[in-house]
Amino acid sequence: MKIIIVILSFFIFIKNINAMNLLEKKKNSENFQKEWEFISDQVMGGLSSGKIDLIDFGEANFIRLSGNVSTENNGGFIQYRSDYNFEENGFRGIKIKAKGIPSEYYIHIRTNFLFLPWQYYSGKFSVTENWKYIEILFDDFSKSNFYQPSEFDSSQIKSIGFVAFGKDFDAQLDIIEAELF
Repeated sequence: MKIIIVILSFFIFIKNINAMNLLEKKKNSENFQKEWEFISDQVMGGLSSGKIDLIDFGEANFIRLSGNVSTENNGGFIQYRSDYNFEENGFRGIKIKAKGIPSEYYIHIRTNFLFLPWQYYSGKFSVTENWKYIEILFDDFSKSNFYQPSEFDSSQIKSIGFVAFGKDFDAQLDIIEAELF
């Protein structure tokens, strides 16, 4: 019995070593405003509006993206994003724990090969009103333009954004955990 516990503990420990927490240093109240940037389609004349908040949830905080997404005037997005610099390239995807107003949302990844603001890789996911874990493999991300490289690895990531996009709706996306795996 002791050997089984030791083996299980080893695999749990190894699994945690091979994951990188994306929010650990970026969701405390001291760093929050410095680490995360809210962006909407207003930068290009759109009419979407929103905000990000750090919500106290007992022992853990979560980040809330909320607002109104409007496709009027060629718009259609709100997002928050943060810069990253990963040296490891062995990660296969992103795992989040999320909830919100039920809808489709996106994770946008920009790499060091993308220079224009409209270039990104997009991973789609859906949320419900209850917390749930969601895994999105990098292989399942779609490129935004035909001339981008078809694939990327984690060492090329320079920013990660959580996005409400592409249709008229009231958005609310809560993220309490996010990690590369």
